[in-house]
Amino acid sequence: METDVKFKSDDVELAATFYAKDGSKGRLPGIVLGHGFAGARYPKMAAYLAGLGYGVLSIDFRGYGLSGGVRGKVIPREQVSDFKNSVSYLAQRDDIDPDRISIIGSSLGGSIAIMAAAQDTRVKACVAGCPIANGDSTMRLLYDTQEKFDKFLKYVEEKRARGETIPRFEIVMIPEPLRANLPKGTPMEFYADTVDGFLSLNPKEVINDIAPRPVFIIHAKDDHVVPYEDAEELKQIAGSNCDLELIDKGDHFIFGMDSVITSIGNWLVKKVPPK
Repeated sequence: METDVKFKSDDVELAATFYAKDGSKGRLPGIVLGHGFAGARYPKMAAYLAGLGYGVLSIDFRGYGLSGGVRGKVIPREQVSDFKNSVSYLAQRDDIDPDRISIIGSSLGGSIAIMAAAQDTRVKACVAGCPIANGDSTMRLLYDTQEKFDKFLKYVEEKRARGETIPRFEIVMIPEPLRANLPKGTPMEFYADTVDGFLSLNPKEVINDIAPRPVFIIHAKDDHVVPYEDAEELKQIAGSNCDLELIDKGDHFIFGMDSVITSIGNWLVKKVPPK
């Protein structure tokens, strides 16, 4: 069963699809599934998890897809709010157990999931795929000398002063072979506020706040967008509270892979089992 829904996050209307197994009865454990900077939803994963006995809410963050909000303004603290408000939406549904809600995010969404779970104790488990550990460090990989980085920051300030936008690949570089994974209609131009948000992204500073609730991080060793060492760093900080799975192949867009979907499902069934 798939149902399109809309609800408010702060003063913005979010669009989402709710998935549940046909014939489900009683209150299901809930999952909020959030996308990354590309904006790609993962219907195969949502349907699979629903088949295991979860009620899955696959959302468009504000500024993406069918949700409201300003296109080209991606602000991490606002996406954290979208995750938390999505949890609130699930918690008030008659078919969801409000005490068994988890969140899942991919790429930037994985980082946001960590930050949201750190703030919201209603989240019982957190899954992050290919997450960024620290936004400043990741952006410095793209501009790999201090001179290049300073030049980029000056360019951003000039764009801000003129009210102009910045092309997507000047903020997050996606190699040409991976660009087919970008969904139709995804924003390709962003405001300077988005760069500010990336630079302030700080999952590694807050991941310990999730404990004792469990975290699962999954990352591909051949990721050309976010290095897998970010996942290792997050695991090292979180310690035994965090399970880490590194896969050899898959690059950055791994949430469509059957093996990854199965791994996430198996982990969730252990940590927040469906009744």
